Amino acid sequence: MKLNILLAIFVAILGWATCKNLQKTEDSEPVITDQPSTNEGPSGWNASRVIHDYHPDSAGIYQVKEPPRMVDVPVDDLPPATASHRAYLSTGYWHLNMAYQPSDTTVHENYQKKWLKFREDQTFDILIDGKPVDTGRWNWDAKKNEIYLSCKDPYINNTWAVTDKGFVMIWKGNTSLNVTGIQVRVVGGGSLPTGQ
Repeated sequence: MKLNILLAIFVAILGWATCKNLQKTEDSEPVITDQPSTNEGPSGWNASRVIHDYHPDSAGIYQVKEPPRMVDVPVDDLPPATASHRAYLSTGYWHLNMAYQPSDTTVHENYQKKWLKFREDQTFDILIDGKPVDTGRWNWDAKKNEIYLSCKDPYINNTWAVTDKGFVMIWKGNTSLNVTGIQVRVVGGGSLPTGQ
C-alpha cells in the first residue's frame, strides 16, 4: 500500500514537471543562433543541408537555393568501366531534362540547358547551346550501379545511384558520397536537337 502511494506521488510530480516544461510564456521567443551558413553539419553528420536557423514545424519546406558542395569524386579508385557501360554512354548525347530536390524546387533550372557527351576513354563534355562549357572524367561502379562524374560543375560533379531503362536514366543523389537528395532524369538521343 505504501509503495502504491509513493508511486502515485512520483507520477504526479513527474507529470507536473513535464507540464511545467512544456508550458510557454507570452514573452518566450525562439532562440536563433547566428551561425554561418555551411553545408557541413556537426561532427559525424552526413547531410546535404543542416538548418541552423529557427524553422517552426508549421512552416513550408525550407528552400535553399545554392549549389551542392563540391566533393572529390574518386573516379580512379574503381577499375575501368565495362565495355558495355562505355558503349551505352558513348552512343550519343544525354540531356539532363529534369531535376527535383525537395529543399530547392527550382533546382531543375541548373540542369535543363545541359547536355552530356560521354566518350569511351571515360571523359565527357558538358554542353550548353551545343558548345562545350566543361570537360570531366567518368566511371561506373557496376556492383553498386553508380555513375561517378568528376568535373567543375557542382550540380553534376558527384556519384549518382542509377536506375536505367533503355535510354532513360534516373540519377539519384543518395550514395555514400552524394547526400544532396537531387534526382535527375537523363534522356539519351543520337544527336543534339536542331538549334543546339
